[in-house]
Amino acid sequence: MGVLYMVRHGQARAQAYGAGAWAQAEGGLTDLGAEQARRAGSALATRVGRIDRVVSGDLARQRETLARIVAELPDAVEPSIDARWNEYDIESILGDRERTENATERGFQAQLDGALSDWIARIAIGSETYEQYRQRADAAFEELARHAGSGQTVLAVSSAGTIAAIIARLWGIDDDRWLAIARTMINTSVTKILIGSSGASVVSINDHAHVDQADDRRLMTFR
Repeated sequence: MGVLYMVRHGQARAQAYGAGAWAQAEGGLTDLGAEQARRAGSALATRVGRIDRVVSGDLARQRETLARIVAELPDAVEPSIDARWNEYDIESILGDRERTENATERGFQAQLDGALSDWIARIAIGSETYEQYRQRADAAFEELARHAGSGQTVLAVSSAGTIAAIIARLWGIDDDRWLAIARTMINTSVTKILIGSSGASVVSINDHAHVDQADDRRLMTFR
C-alpha cells in the first residue's frame, strides 16, 4: 500500500496571485509562509521519514513551499514540477469584475465565490473551463497515485481549490460544494490518502497541527 500526501502552499504574498503567480524572482511566500512550510517539512520528516517522490505546481508559492519542505527531509529528493497541480486561474475567472481588495484579504473571498459560481455554471469562462480544470487536477492526481505503488510515499504541493477538487471527486461531492472544503484549508495543511489495490482512500484532510500553536497563533492562516 502506498501513501500520497497533498500539502497546501504556505501563506503567499498578495502579488503571488493573479498575473504574478508565476514570478519566481519576486518570491511567492511571506516570511510567515516560509516558516509554515519549514514546519510542515519538519513534521513530515518526523511522521513519514523518507518520501520517494515530490512534486508541485509551477506557481511561485507552490514551488517555494515544496523547496522548504524538501530541505527538512532526511533524504534529498529532487523536486518535480507539474503545472497540472496549479490552482485555477483567479485573474481570468474574475475578469472585469470590480475589485477593491486583494487575494490575501478577507472580503476578497465573497467576490471570488461569486465568480467561481459563475465559472462552474459556465456563465463565466476563464483561461480554462471548469471541466478542463477538474480534468487536469484528476490527471495529476492519478499519475502521482500510480507512482505511489506498493510501499511508496509521494507528496504534492498544491493549492486549496485543487486539493479540495480531488477530495470532492474521491468522496463524490457535487460541484457546488467542493468550494466549501477549499475555504477551510489552512496554509501548509496536510491531506493523507492511502493508495491500495482497491483504489484511493482519504484518511485525513487539512491536518495542521504543525501550525496550531497556542504560543503563536499567527502561524495558522487561511490565506
